[in-house]
Amino acid sequence: MNDKPEALLAAYRVFGLTGDEDFSEVRARFRALVKTVHPDVTPSTPQTIAKLQRMLKAYEVLRIHAPRRHDLEITPEQARKGGIRTIKIEDRETMVRVPVAVKTGTVVIPIGDPLWRVHIHVRDVMVNPDLSVGEAESQARAARANAFAESAAREEAEDTAGVLRAFYEKFVRASPAARLARWARKGAA
Repeated sequence: MNDKPEALLAAYRVFGLTGDEDFSEVRARFRALVKTVHPDVTPSTPQTIAKLQRMLKAYEVLRIHAPRRHDLEITPEQARKGGIRTIKIEDRETMVRVPVAVKTGTVVIPIGDPLWRVHIHVRDVMVNPDLSVGEAESQARAARANAFAESAAREEAEDTAGVLRAFYEKFVRASPAARLARWARKGAA
């Protein structure tokens, strides 16, 4: 907070904020407070008009300078490896450096875009994090995952074996003379 200019901190204080909030929090606070001093709701006195003008000016400053928030969900494997990722923020793509062994709640700044804060969430898409899982349940899940992987590998092997078997029957098993005769019959037909 010390590296922020005093004018920016003063704009945050107009809304009763500390200066570490992102723009979505600023916008929510502005919308809540502007309802209390808007001329359509309260009588127009010089104090309310001045307060409204201060709020509008502070909002305009923070609209330009307050950091924006973007949430990024990654898998545990991606969190373990880290690296550079390209992410889409609003209508453009930017790169963000994910540290090795990153944890949920880590905040990083995109490369070359200091206005955004990327909040990293490590989520395992196969497990519901809200459920507490005992040892027996985790072993049962691991057994089901292994059975699924084995059946998928078996199906892939059978498909590959079928293609190889057809190739063998058509081209390898037949003698060269038989292949030549088959080729000649196809050309004559």
